Amino acid sequence: MRDMVLEKIELLRQDMVKMGLEFGLDHPDVLAYSKQIDQLHNELNQLDHSLSKVVKKSKPYRVFLLENKAHFA
Repeated sequence: MRDMVLEKIELLRQDMVKMGLEFGLDHPDVLAYSKQIDQLHNELNQLDHSLSKVVKKSKPYRVFLLENKAHFA
């Protein structure tokens, strides 16, 4: 579940950057991407908080981008 949220965040971020470069950072679509990313970050924080109560060890993750798909290790 966590990996899926991370992948969604990364793909939305890539789209947001492309739109921001093309239309400017104050374009409504860019702001909509930003809001979606914020919501997913909040969801990720809730997941992490829930997991921290169950599992105490935290493992850092890495992002690999291959053909517009984010892979996490």
